[in-house]
Order: sequence, then C-alpha cells, then structure tokens
Amino acid sequence: MNDNKPMPRINRVCAAPLWASFALLAASAPALAGRTVLGGVVLDGVPPIDATIAAAVPRYAAAGEARLLGWQSDGALLVAAHTESRDQLQRLRAPAGKSAAPVTSEALGAPDFILRSAGAPNYKSDALFVMRDEGAAAGAGGAALYLQPLNGGEPRPLVSAAAHPGTPVWAHDGRRLAFSAMLREEHTIDLYVLDTAAPGEPRLVAGGTAASWQVLDWTSADRALLVRHPLGADGDELLLVDVETGALRRVDAPGERSPGYGHIGEARLSPDGRGVYLITDRDSRNAQLRYIDFYGAPTQVLSLPVNHDIEHFDVSADGRYLAYSWSEGGYGRVTVIDRKAALDSAPADLPAGVIAALRFERGGARLALEIAPSAAPRGVYVYEPGAGTLARWTHAELGALSAAQLVAPQTIRFATWDRPAGSPRTLAALLYRPRSAGKHPVLVMLGDTARGAAPLPQLDLFVQYCVNELGLTVVAPALRAGETGQLDLGALLAWLGAQPDLQHERVLLLGRGAGGSLALAGLGLYSERLRGAISIDGGAGGAQLAAIRAPVLLVRGLLDPPLSAGAAEQLLWRLRSANVNSWFIAPRDTGGRLTGGAELDTLRGVIAQFLVNNLGD
Repeated sequence: MNDNKPMPRINRVCAAPLWASFALLAASAPALAGRTVLGGVVLDGVPPIDATIAAAVPRYAAAGEARLLGWQSDGALLVAAHTESRDQLQRLRAPAGKSAAPVTSEALGAPDFILRSAGAPNYKSDALFVMRDEGAAAGAGGAALYLQPLNGGEPRPLVSAAAHPGTPVWAHDGRRLAFSAMLREEHTIDLYVLDTAAPGEPRLVAGGTAASWQVLDWTSADRALLVRHPLGADGDELLLVDVETGALRRVDAPGERSPGYGHIGEARLSPDGRGVYLITDRDSRNAQLRYIDFYGAPTQVLSLPVNHDIEHFDVSADGRYLAYSWSEGGYGRVTVIDRKAALDSAPADLPAGVIAALRFERGGARLALEIAPSAAPRGVYVYEPGAGTLARWTHAELGALSAAQLVAPQTIRFATWDRPAGSPRTLAALLYRPRSAGKHPVLVMLGDTARGAAPLPQLDLFVQYCVNELGLTVVAPALRAGETGQLDLGALLAWLGAQPDLQHERVLLLGRGAGGSLALAGLGLYSERLRGAISIDGGAGGAQLAAIRAPVLLVRGLLDPPLSAGAAEQLLWRLRSANVNSWFIAPRDTGGRLTGGAELDTLRGVIAQFLVNNLGD
C-alpha cells in the first residue's frame, strides 16, 4: 500500500506551535526511513511526520486532570492534580471557582513524580503518607513510601520502592502505619507496622507468602488489621491479624465448616467494630455489597438487586450514610443510603462517565467522588446528601481545546456469531462519530482482553484527535478473549459493513496487549476488510503473521509489563521477511518503557501518521 497517500481533512485552524520532538522528527527522518534514534525513542521504517500532524497532536495532550486521595480531619480535600506527566499534591477547601474560604486551593510541595496514593490520619493531620512512583520517568515500576509534613518540611523516606510497599493505612492513634512490604531476605511479602512518631524500623507483624497481602483497615481499638489475602483463581479471603501476636482469623465466612471463596473487592470494618462491609461475588453472578456480622447475625446484601457488579463503596464514620457505585452500560451510577432516615438518593446531574472512587469525609456530611467523564477531564466532585447538591471541586483543564470540541460516545450493540439459548448474543461497543457530514473511515480500538478490559466511556484525548482532526469514526468494542474474540471481531466488521455512514472499505485496527495480538491475528484473518493494524505490546505466531499483507505499526514499551525486546524484533523481522510494510517504535533502552512526555508525543505523532497514510484518500 502506498504510504504517501493524500491526507484526509485536517483542521488547520488555531494549530499549536510545533513541538521540538515533532519538528526534529519531521526534519530529520528520511523519506524511506531506516532505524534512527530520536531522544529516548527508536524508530524503524517510519517516514517523516507531516507538519500539520506535528502541530495538532500536542493540542490533544495538554489536558489536566485530578484524582481523589482522601479527606483531612479538618474537612480539607486531598487530590493529585496531573499535568505534563507530573502530579501536584493539593489541599482543597471549596469547589473550583468559589471563594467560600480565603484560600480554597493550596499546593503541598513541588510538582514531581507520580503519586500513587496519599492519606491523612483520622483525627489529626500534621503529616500525610505519600506513595510516589519515583521511577515513572525511567519506566521503572514500584512506589516508595514517604511521610510528608504539612508545615512545608521535606518528606521523610519510610520504605524504598525496592521493597514494594503496599498502600498503608493509618491507625486511629494517628502515629502508626500498617502496610505490606518485601523487607526480608526471604523475598516474601509480609505485614508490618511502623510508628512514624518514633525512630526505628518497621516491625514485622506476620510473615507472608509469594502472594500479596493488602491492608484495608484497623479495628477501632487498633488491636488488629483487616487484610485481604488473595488465593489465586479460587478468589480471596478476609483476615483479622492481631498486631501483637500475628494470629490470623478468617472473617468473611463466619461459622462455616467448609467455607468457599469468592473474589473480594473493597472491604471496611463497621464503625462499631461488630462486622465488616465488603464487595464480593461469592455465591453470586455479580459482585454485591454485603455486611457480615461477627457475632452470628445473618449476612445482609445491602446493594440493590441490579444485574451489574458493585465497584466501589464507602460508609460514613458514624454509620449513617452508605454509598456504593456500579456501571450500567459502562457509565457510573451511585446510590447513597441514609440509614437513619431510611432513604435512598442519587446525585442529580452526575457527569456521564466512569466512577473511580468514593470517600466520605470524617463528619459524614459530604461524599467525594472521583469521576472520569466521557467529555471532560477526570476530576473530583463532592456530593452533600442532606442538601442533594453536587459540585466539581477541581478545575477542568483542556489546554488549547474547548469543551464544545469534545465528542461523547454512543453505546451500540452488535450481534455475534453464537446463539446462546437460541437467540443471537450481543456485545457492546462505544462509538465516536465525527460531527462532519458524509461517510467516514473507521478505527477499531481493541482493549487488553486478557485482563478483562472493557471499553470505558472516559475522556481519551487521542480518540478526540482522531475524530475531530482526522475525521475518523472510532469504535471501542467489548470483545471476548482468545479465539472467540477473533470471531467476535469478524461479527463487528460485518456490522460496520452494514452501516450507511461508514466507509467499510477503510477500516484499521489498533490494539493494546492481548488487543494488540488480536489486531495482528484479525489482520491476517480479515485482510480483505482491513487497511492495516497497530499492535501495542502484542504478539503473534508465525501462522498468524503469514497471512498479513496490509501495513503494520509495531509499538513496544507502552504497557507494564511491555512485550520483550526480543519478541518485538522477531515480529518485525517476520513481517519484513514477508514484504509487509512495517513501522516500528520502541524505547531506546531495551528494558525501559515509553513514559516520558516527549516520548509519548513522538508515539502519538507516529500513530497519527500511520492512520493518515493508510486511511486517507
């Protein structure tokens, strides 16, 4: 296929200045490029990047977003504001744009690193624990644990990233942190308690195994820890671990002689200490919110009988309010139960998107929600059940873009090849349509099916670039894993071919992980229907590659863990041995990942150029 085809319509109005990495790539790459190194990126077979692409792509990478970290005891909200590959820890006291307090937003420390989590004690907030990913820029995994004073002092290191500490939980005394870590030579993941107000090392509470533990809560008297212990494919178990003796007691199946297991999500001890709230799918088709009483009362199912998994929950410190969320067609829903008044409520005007976290403030009158809307940056909102009001507390930063330019997805369903119970099975997909008239080429985005990743209706600025600037219809389906997913892909292509507003002869696949492998396999299976494929950290066997004739872009090093350098080079060699037009991009460090801002900008530019070359007129 000719790689120098004319480009589809590109919006050249208000183009941002050329970024240095794109300008260098466009100026230095030869027309028939061999292998070159640009900063921290290796490029092979990549032609020059068009100047219009180089100018437009950065405009769709500058949005700022915020994540919920928690509440302080004085009612201040802690968030991580993310811009330009950096996180800024912030303390908020009022909604964005309002001046209910003299200072409504306060930065804590300088913007640096990627914050995994942070938390304040329940009753006093002289310091926070902070988990920060110090190796994010270099592609290293893991996060280090620090104690961050709130008086402006320097953070004190507690546990290094090399020990792989888990997210800690404060004791009610405001001094001790409980967490899992790998601090012994046995390389097991153990449970520790650390007194942050005294010198000394973390104290071993209980020895672990190769499986990880997760500390979830302390009992009200700080005598035991609530811990989730994964058991592999069987599920999980909840344990109470005595902080003095290390004795373990299972609490998610009280009184059962031969208890079974289920997968356990979030869990929390009740404020009175008499039981535990948890999300589990044990003996159920869906994950439910349940309450288990430690003293023999029957287990209660607290969530409404919805045919969806409960994803997040929280309970107020006084036990009055209980909030939980679930997804309906990929979109988040929230129910708040006022147990004193026996009333259920839901926030009005909840943004359409994905709910990522729920957290009540200590007093219980306000509920913080982290929401990733489909047409706005991720942010933190606060709902007041008593007043029934919902307000966004973090700023929505879109850089050079405006909210009016963003396109929200439509949820569609298409029939698959199989017919359970005698009727066709249907699968869901998110469909992003350009606003311009006429037929449009199609980009099919395949998630990592091996990890059960379904498409989420949250803002993806590169999708917005493809829709607005390249005039592509973007489809993100929820396909099944393995060979079944290959047949599902064929059914989706048949559905696309029947749509009158789509150019079914111009379809290209883009996949990540197992979705990248599916993109390569699908390109071989359905070559007559596809213009090419982009595989991000996906692999394929020789038989699958043998049938490929259309162009392929191989990307290595974006996911964690990435495809190995050897496997990626072998894929490239096999494709080129079959005379397949193949582009390749990877981190310069064979053991690293594409994580830096300039590296990601270059990657987006290369993907955009590949789309233009193979879906253009």
